Amino acid sequence: MRMKKKFKKVLISVLPTGLTNLLRKWLESKQLAEWKRDGYPIPPPHVVKQKVIMEYKNQSGYRILVETGTYLGDMVEAQKKRFHKIFSIELGLDLFNDAKRRFQNDKNVTIIQGDSGKVLPEILSEINEPAIFWLDGHYSAGITARGEKECPIFEELDAIFNHSKYNHILLIDDARFFNGQGDYPSISALTDYIRSKNGEYKVEVKHDIIRYLV
Repeated sequence: MRMKKKFKKVLISVLPTGLTNLLRKWLESKQLAEWKRDGYPIPPPHVVKQKVIMEYKNQSGYRILVETGTYLGDMVEAQKKRFHKIFSIELGLDLFNDAKRRFQNDKNVTIIQGDSGKVLPEILSEINEPAIFWLDGHYSAGITARGEKECPIFEELDAIFNHSKYNHILLIDDARFFNGQGDYPSISALTDYIRSKNGEYKVEVKHDIIRYLV
């Protein structure tokens, strides 16, 4: 799957912008149709995750998106015209440099290099309104980088709750990995922790995304 994504990135990068957008939309439509046809298997294609963020953006009216785990930058690309401001954190230096170049002309996009749990407080100091958080900073092999922990979700959440009074929307990718093994807490432990910070949060797990909303 990672190799397919890398090939798609290379192919798209050499095409004219107009053709690139058409190809991307065609590929996403094809992936979405196949996913539905096959009975909504886990994990879903990336376009499904894009649509989930768009839905919460439209429902909430929130103007800021914070992403941990930039990877190839596809989520930023999909959302950059929909949000007033996007912050995306990438630990891997090569991936960070690629994303920095990719979005250098997008004034509303800020790409930050570093460990998400440590960098988030700096970002939160600039945010004075509720935001949508797409938490995807856990290690997933391949070209992704591994920090001190394979899954720094508690560090990320600590940063969010320690530096903010707002009812943010928290979306955590790869729900299937949160099984209580290694650095991954169980979803119930994660939910208990979040509700200890704010008891009004409700949880839903759907399409491999853990969703926390007030």
